[in-house]
Amino acid sequence: MFQRHLLQLFALVLIFFNCVYAGNFRRKAFFNGPCLREEFQCDNNQCVKRTSFCNGIRDCSDGSDERYCSVRPRDGICSQNFFYCERHNSYSKCIPAVWVCDGTVDCPRREDENNCTNRYGGKIQGINISKQRALNYLLAESKINSSIGKWGPELNRIAVALYLADKREQDSLSRVLQQQSTIPYELSLQFLSRLALKQIEDVSNTELAAFINAFLVSCINPRNFYVVDLVRELRKRVDSQNSTNPFAIIALCNAGEHISSRDVEKLTEMFWSKQRQFWTDTQALIVMALSCAALQPNSNFDMGEMKEMTLELKQRQFRNGTVENVKTTALVLQALFASETEDDEENFDEEKAMNQLLASQESDGSFGNVVNTYYVLPLLNYRSLVNISNKHCQNLEMDEKRGLWNLVNQPGPKWHIQYSIWIGENRDLERNLKLRVPTNISLYTIMETAAEVDYKFRFQCNVRKGKPYIFSLYGLQDDPENEKYWFPFFVKNENDEIKYLPITKSPADVIPQNHDHFIMWYK
Repeated sequence: MFQRHLLQLFALVLIFFNCVYAGNFRRKAFFNGPCLREEFQCDNNQCVKRTSFCNGIRDCSDGSDERYCSVRPRDGICSQNFFYCERHNSYSKCIPAVWVCDGTVDCPRREDENNCTNRYGGKIQGINISKQRALNYLLAESKINSSIGKWGPELNRIAVALYLADKREQDSLSRVLQQQSTIPYELSLQFLSRLALKQIEDVSNTELAAFINAFLVSCINPRNFYVVDLVRELRKRVDSQNSTNPFAIIALCNAGEHISSRDVEKLTEMFWSKQRQFWTDTQALIVMALSCAALQPNSNFDMGEMKEMTLELKQRQFRNGTVENVKTTALVLQALFASETEDDEENFDEEKAMNQLLASQESDGSFGNVVNTYYVLPLLNYRSLVNISNKHCQNLEMDEKRGLWNLVNQPGPKWHIQYSIWIGENRDLERNLKLRVPTNISLYTIMETAAEVDYKFRFQCNVRKGKPYIFSLYGLQDDPENEKYWFPFFVKNENDEIKYLPITKSPADVIPQNHDHFIMWYK
């Protein structure tokens, strides 16, 4: 009887132990208590920026960020969870132990970053070391002696990887991307060269999605790239297809495009469809796409439906921790990071998977090649492809000079469009623009182009049933009391007779033809 109770007690202790330490891999690898590892945890559990530690200013409300900066040798060693820095200028310093061997020097004599490869190589404590080595590998892809074409064909992936591996603050540009000022310029050149050789319709969905992601992190506006709305183009294609590319949905979601219930249905059907070679990669991308969709306002997807999908992915893990290969292991981990707030140790060993990835890093810092490194590097910063955004960009608006340059240098065939503003029943004021614009673009896009070239053409619109309708232009808005409104017309000359044809659709649904004359008439 005593033995049975003892066994039951032991089982309860095991259950308690597992519950207490469930999900401890992510806490151990990426967090310092309630704070991120790169933050300082105050003694009162407040989190402050790492740069606030020992900067002479009390940033913690209890002053603990300045408490460990001047430790006299006679005071003894540092307290638990701190690392002792050697004596410097009669004083020593204690730093958080989680900052040891993380790639950032905190001790005056650098001892916190010495012998780290031997100490932590291939272990989760060495995540930051591996991250820095991988960053150095990607940065080495730049051809120093080349004036153009410094980065090569994988630049869109390199830009995304550099962004996801660096700063977490959404209101600041990645430090690495700031230092690599040629990246936005070369991204623009690469896509312009594609348009010079092909029509926009000939650029594949995958390539379009890759450039949208890269443009977002590089602060290039994908909704107005030389008058071409790449996001709208990708959305149009996705809507016209019965199946979908989950990577395209990720790019649309990252760009702020609403993911519809039809998108969710297509992704869900695709996840459970007949499996084939490389299917795990696609399923991982589907989970990421649905995770991004679930975070949108008025989302059409319930995260509760995700459990079966993630369990399907978890069951693919081998005993050694991998899922097929380096690339697939990284994609599955990204999917789990994106969809679950804690690791599920019962069904998937994230620590073993991460250690296998770290062990696969080669002497040059890569994980085999640029593509593998692009998938692994975000994981080392506890991020995934759904963390791409342009919220860190200060201003995506364009001045008139830049807008005019864009207009003149647009690629591809052009149409001649005349766009006029008329004010008053008797046309008391007229303002005209003659534009050469890409073929088959909407009236709304033409109005946006005109607004970039001449600020007088800037407008405001209401959205009804998802479509824009103009209510303010030239500083004048609809005035119901005086019964004055903005009316759009096409001007047609038929048999020497001028006719004004009212436009009843949203300008987003109207495609002008070559030599059309379009007017906005306030009367």
